[in-house]
Amino acid sequence: MAESGFGGARFEIGAVISRAFETIGSNILLFCGLALVLAGIPQFLFEFWRVTNFTLAYNGMDPSYYLSPSYLGMSGATWLVSIVTGAILQASLTRATVMHLSGETPRFGQCLAVGISMILPMIAIGLLAGIGVGIAMLFLIVPGIILWLVWAVVTPAYVQEKVGIFEAFGRSAALTSGARWRIFLTMLVVLVLLWVLSIPVGFLTMAMMATGNAFLIALVTGALSALSSMILVATQASIYVELRQLKEGVAPSDLEAIFA
Repeated sequence: MAESGFGGARFEIGAVISRAFETIGSNILLFCGLALVLAGIPQFLFEFWRVTNFTLAYNGMDPSYYLSPSYLGMSGATWLVSIVTGAILQASLTRATVMHLSGETPRFGQCLAVGISMILPMIAIGLLAGIGVGIAMLFLIVPGIILWLVWAVVTPAYVQEKVGIFEAFGRSAALTSGARWRIFLTMLVVLVLLWVLSIPVGFLTMAMMATGNAFLIALVTGALSALSSMILVATQASIYVELRQLKEGVAPSDLEAIFA
């Protein structure tokens, strides 16, 4: 993962992360609304069902329950729903992030419409990337991480540039070339922040487990899922904006002209 100076410019990790969080903060209702509807609520419903029907009912001590038709069926249904809602969320929040960084004001309905219009290609991109990275992970993990970095901006490339699915993978490879080490560090910082946040949430969940309040347990889990989703997508889109500016000289304000 050799690093490139991009002709004297430098991929600034702090600036990328700062832009991602500033975007969320400036559009907090939009981001929280989309993340809660498309990530938080599905996770809340599954967690509420799981805690009520397994963790509390069986005290979590019967591993055979995980192989029961009801658990497998619910898990499968949740997985299918999460694929669809996750695809919409990624496209919607990517669009919202790029719009904000371009100086535009993203609107809930406008961004959601973009996400819904891209359901099928976004699902295809997610499956292709997941399969590719998963297979690469079998080879001592490192190749999987490298491929994950190569395709780090495939979603914003597809959403913003209106290219084909396979072309989006090629665009991501071209844009991330020479910057993958710093992209890795950027994502590592964000993942560590989310991990640190999950620690007190884990203790809180265990404390609530003792009270047997399935609603609160599911609520906390769903909220954490929504928060993680919007931070990761905003960071990914911010990386894309940074790379377009450094490698191609496209200022954030010019990205909207390209989308239009």
